[in-house]
Amino acid sequence: MNFNINNRMWKIIEISQKEMRQTIKDYKYDGEPKEGKYFGLTYMDKQVIYIDKDLHIEQKRQTLLHELMHCYIGCYLFENSKDYTEEDLCNISASSHDIIHEIIDNYFRSNN
Repeated sequence: MNFNINNRMWKIIEISQKEMRQTIKDYKYDGEPKEGKYFGLTYMDKQVIYIDKDLHIEQKRQTLLHELMHCYIGCYLFENSKDYTEEDLCNISASSHDIIHEIIDNYFRSNN
């Protein structure tokens, strides 16, 4: 599914764990995939979110919420500082809620 956030066209793609690990090997800058399972990945420069296609629907929804927060933060907060205060987090959550939940609702409506 494609969606637009802050005038950027994004894509959500469901892939297998094997494909997820290959994507990391082919593209991730910080080396080899780590042990464990990857539920989702967000690549800001490709404007793509990958989600594990085999996740239970509730975990898939939670994972997409998480990945969309990476997307939102990357699109709207351009500073590199990772030292967010509680007030910052509350503002981010409050201002992103409607945008992210609309994308989630559209995604699961179109994929069911």
